[in-house]
Order: sequence, then structure tokens, then C-alpha cells
Amino acid sequence: MKKILILASLLLGGAAQAKDNPPPPPAPQPDFIKVRQTGEATLKSTLFDPSSAQIVYTNGFQWGYAKPLIGRRTWGWIACGTLNAKNRMGGYVGASGFWIMSDGNGTISMGQQGETMSTCDTGQRAELQAELKDAPAVTLAGTGQTGVAEELEKLAGLKDKGIITQAEFDAQKTKLLNR
Repeated sequence: MKKILILASLLLGGAAQAKDNPPPPPAPQPDFIKVRQTGEATLKSTLFDPSSAQIVYTNGFQWGYAKPLIGRRTWGWIACGTLNAKNRMGGYVGASGFWIMSDGNGTISMGQQGETMSTCDTGQRAELQAELKDAPAVTLAGTGQTGVAEELEKLAGLKDKGIITQAEFDAQKTKLLNR
């Protein structure tokens, strides 16, 4: 009987570890700009005043997961952010967390933090948050502490991660070059 219990605990422990190990990301990455645009359009379609949407990304796309309260984890390329918009009375309701994800099949999904668990709720994005914490001061305000080439390189990195669009990149590039 003791051997059966030990064997069962080893098997169950191994199953729990396998669940926590992410599958490898698929080789072809999705078009992050398209995923972002599709996700934002869907988010805005649920709002009373879609034009008032204030969307801020807290990290770029990374390989992560989303899991409903009841159900299985879905792995894919996930980006986290906050959304604030006006309500029927014309006031902003306060920022709430969201995520946008593209799975290995190209299916785009999104959800709110709190309704699902995701990579956005864990400490797995601390490195990206630290990178973004410095980015607005350097790329948008132009502190002058770094050269234009370095700032353009950081902007290009943000664009490649899907944090900013090509239009936002071009606008910031023009500002930098006109300093």
C-alpha cells in the first residue's frame, strides 16, 4: 500500500511539473501589429465610447499563457496592458488590466485581468516592465542622456515587440530627428 501511495504521488507530482513547463513557441511568430490592432478593435467594440479609449501596454508580446478560472491553459504570444475609457456619464472609469494573445494557430483572443489568470498576473514580465519604465522618458520625452541613434534603436525594439505601431514609431522618429 505504501508503494502505491509513493508511486501515485510521484506520478501526480510529475504531471503538475509538466503542466507548469511551457511548450516551445512556434517558429513563425505572428504579425504583432496586426494582433494588436485586431485586439484593440475588439476591446473598443465593447465600450460605450470607443473613441475615449486610453490603452497603455505594460509589456510587449512574449510567449505566455492565459487560463480561465475553469479550464485549461492556452499558450501563445501575449501582451499585457491597461484600458481606461469613459462611461455613460462621461467620466473615466479607471484603468483595468487586459491581455491580448495570439496562439500558435493564429487565433487572437483577449481577456481582462481578474477574469482569467495569465502571464500578465505573474512576475514573469518584470524584466520587460523595467525596460518599458525607462523607455517613455528616453524615447518620448527625449531626455538628452543618450544619442539619437540609441533612442531610435530603442524605439525600433518597441516597434518590433508590438508595443508601438509603425505610425507611432515614425512620429517619434521625426521628433527625434528634428531636435
